Amino acid sequence: MLKNYIKIAWRSLFKNKFHTGINLAGLFIGFTIGIMVLLAVYGQFSYDKSHANRKKIFQAYQVFNRESGSQIGNVFGYPAAPMFKAEVPAIDKATRYLYGSNLVVYKEKEVDISTMLVDEDFLQMFSFPVAKGNAANPLTNLTDVVLTEAAAKRIFGNEDPIGKTIQSPYSGSKLKEMTVVAVLKNFPNNSSLRFDALARIENAGSYASEKNNWDNQHHAVFVMLKENATQEQAEKQLIVCNKKNLPGWYESLKREGAKPDNRGDIFATRLLSLTELHFSPRISGLGNGVNKAEIYVILLVGLLIILIACFNFVNINLANAFTRSREIGVRKCLGAAKEGLFAQLWSESFLLCFVAFVLSMLFAKVLVAVIQQQTGGGMPLAEMMLEPAFLLLAFSLLLFVSFIAGGYPSWLMSKFQVVETLKGKVTLKRKSFIRSALIVVQFVIACIMISCTFIIYQQFKHLQTADLGLNQEYLISIPFHKPENGRKNIEKLRTRLASNPGVLSVSGSHINVGVGLDGSSAKLTNSFGYKGANVTTNINFVDADFLQTFGIKPIEGNDIDVSYAADTLQHVILTESSAKQFNEKQLIGQHILVDSGAPAWNIVAVIPDFHMYSLREKKEPLAMIYTKNTPVRYCFIRTNAQNREAVMDALQREMALLEPGREFKGSFVDENVENWYKQEKMMSFLFSIAAIISIVLSCLGLLAMVLLIIQQRVKEIGVRKVLGADVPTLSFLISKDFLKLVLIAVLIATPISWLAMSKWLESFPYRVKLEWWMFVLVALTAIIIAFVTISFNTVRAATQNPVKSLRTE
Repeated sequence: MLKNYIKIAWRSLFKNKFHTGINLAGLFIGFTIGIMVLLAVYGQFSYDKSHANRKKIFQAYQVFNRESGSQIGNVFGYPAAPMFKAEVPAIDKATRYLYGSNLVVYKEKEVDISTMLVDEDFLQMFSFPVAKGNAANPLTNLTDVVLTEAAAKRIFGNEDPIGKTIQSPYSGSKLKEMTVVAVLKNFPNNSSLRFDALARIENAGSYASEKNNWDNQHHAVFVMLKENATQEQAEKQLIVCNKKNLPGWYESLKREGAKPDNRGDIFATRLLSLTELHFSPRISGLGNGVNKAEIYVILLVGLLIILIACFNFVNINLANAFTRSREIGVRKCLGAAKEGLFAQLWSESFLLCFVAFVLSMLFAKVLVAVIQQQTGGGMPLAEMMLEPAFLLLAFSLLLFVSFIAGGYPSWLMSKFQVVETLKGKVTLKRKSFIRSALIVVQFVIACIMISCTFIIYQQFKHLQTADLGLNQEYLISIPFHKPENGRKNIEKLRTRLASNPGVLSVSGSHINVGVGLDGSSAKLTNSFGYKGANVTTNINFVDADFLQTFGIKPIEGNDIDVSYAADTLQHVILTESSAKQFNEKQLIGQHILVDSGAPAWNIVAVIPDFHMYSLREKKEPLAMIYTKNTPVRYCFIRTNAQNREAVMDALQREMALLEPGREFKGSFVDENVENWYKQEKMMSFLFSIAAIISIVLSCLGLLAMVLLIIQQRVKEIGVRKVLGADVPTLSFLISKDFLKLVLIAVLIATPISWLAMSKWLESFPYRVKLEWWMFVLVALTAIIIAFVTISFNTVRAATQNPVKSLRTE
């Protein structure tokens, strides 16, 4: 029986090549989009799944409920992690996680690698398998270093790295000799924690002077709970630990007028599960995460396109049902049961769905391979496609589509009455509501896609063109390979470029503006007490002439001068919001002791708040510090429109002398700022593709329905034409019902789009305003596209010779 069903299904599909082709194309598009979306979502949810203790590991973060609002901090002082482990009963292990260096030296060979400074517990908490060396207790000694296989290959080539000595600077200190004790297997790309080497945190340059300082905060902390401990228990115990060790912070926040949150805390240390780390980039601060809401949006877009493809398949099959009505009637006369007819008709749908599914899987695999080749890596999506869990998801998608798309038409056709089918007078008037509803739903989805595309693009342009509070035009950014030599190199560039008419000023910064060619981004935060007040501010280490180079005018005070290098103070520029936290009427010239082990802050200027980071975040307090010993990672050069490219060429030549053998990665800051919003740009592109696919599939469904109605009313059209009806009248007669459906779809889609986009825009502190004309433009676009689709067929039907339609009577 099954063999016969398949044979008949093949014959039927080949017999109706036109309808089969349209159905196959629609399903292929739907399945391809569905598979790619499933794969992308599957890849995102696979992050950090390789760690055996993932359900017990948490990242700690702090919540300050100030009077002005809640503030989150993801960094701690050196004593925090050891204290959590010692004083919180629910915590079994704890580790600090601090960026150490991007350079190692081996036999005068310099290699760029990223070293993270951690505690001994790190490799006992996280599952990073050891390929060779000490697997039992690496990082026991302060001189131990652990490399990944890729890093070991880059440093030592084919030599055995175990026991070899390398040198590396940590936090600007001199080169320190370290011994390789273990090599880790290369971990997967879907890991939130990424590094090339691990060393003990005690090697940090500031550790000796700050190991008991809670206020100076600069690193992440991860904890692992005991077997039967819960997150709720640990967070309650952390509050007790905080009150014991940080009583001044509580008092300071109370004096500021801080208000408790819904859990009754004005200050608390909370825990973020490792399984949620990738989906909480604002808390984790790791820079490679995504918001879950964005993943769900992508998943929803894929589902909506699949539904449009299903509805399109249903409508085209209904249009084709009338040509097969006599076949169904004959089968019923010969004894075919309704269930048997349903099974046969559904087998045709399943067979077509299966062919489209297989083609889509093959195409998706090729597409993923091409994308990975072009992007140079990323997650191993091609391998993920072969994992049993993903194949199960994909096959579930096939079953879902085949039942949704093929089930209804098959059930409907199996119910045809024998007498009506043999007379060729089958009608579906009772089901017209469902058919019309499918058209409406298709165009509702298409209109929502078009609206979202338009508004996301408007928001993207708004982010790109918004005023950052600094002059980003004609500003060049150059990363230094060795940040510890940054200030010396800036001085050399300042001297060598002094005679270049295109160079207006030169300065430096530890943090880049935007995302440059090195792909690096950083955010440093410091919290400390000052006269009973708790001050929390972002930190950036800068060079002389910073304000001049960035085009920022001070409210009071002056720019940093090169002569400041002669003393031992830390010369500081504060933004307004940072300065307000000190509760001082006059800050300029004051010397503020932030850390007993470091030079005092000499406040030289207060400037307006500006955006050092993307407009996804509100302007935050910022302190820019100048001291002669602090590493500077980036050089900034202010130029003009006429000499922009010439200055870039000159800088490339100068950098070749300062850092021979290193790739030049100079970039324009306005382009770096655009890179902040790659996510929004990608979402705009995604919705553009989705909108195009949605409208094409919706128009195919509309086309099928127009053909269905014309086929039903062909004799009516002929009679009306014989009685004198002209072409416009006949076209309007057929078109009006469809245009009503499109208009209904527009009316439904508009408030949904408004609400959805309003909700999405709420995540941006700086956003475009939704205007009525945006939705009117979308409505007109949808109506015009639908009208063109309908008119093409109605005009052709209205101009047909009535003799052809009436001669069978």
